Amino acid sequence: MADKILHLVSNQTPEWLDFPETVRAKSPENPSLSVDFALASGDAVRLARIGRRQLTFEMWSVILGAEPPVPGVGHRNRNVVGTLSSLMDAHALFKGIERPLAEDDEGADVLAYVIKPKFMYENNPNMVSVALKVPVPQDVVFVAYARLAQAANGTSGTLTHWHFVEADAEDPLLPVDFSTRYRARLW
Repeated sequence: MADKILHLVSNQTPEWLDFPETVRAKSPENPSLSVDFALASGDAVRLARIGRRQLTFEMWSVILGAEPPVPGVGHRNRNVVGTLSSLMDAHALFKGIERPLAEDDEGADVLAYVIKPKFMYENNPNMVSVALKVPVPQDVVFVAYARLAQAANGTSGTLTHWHFVEADAEDPLLPVDFSTRYRARLW
């Protein structure tokens, strides 16, 4: 009779889901200074674990400005020339969103950082890698939302979520309907 073999399954988080605890952004008061936000990555991790990796790839390539640390990414994209953006490349910042967010019934303490990235990584599985570097369509901007709150660890709040938004027809560097979407433009 053959011996029974015990196979242990590692519960270790893969590198591409091991996000940094904080992310650096331009200061709301002065864009030449920077602040740190805690990174709320729970939704991105949950979605990635069920095969929906796009939020994770956007976080790596647009918010952090780095290629996602997945196997084969460098080899698959070695011929794609173009720089990535990060939250430090935001060119506009709005305060206050015109909808509730979590415990904030009015959305008053929410910042919306606007970035116009040229390249990003998308979830595109093939035999070499699941990440493909692609140009970002010109008719969208990227918006990352942070909830303000001075924390004991020195962060200025928490970066909660992010997504692409249709660009405004008259000002393609800003989100569509930006004048009614947000309460005030800080810079």
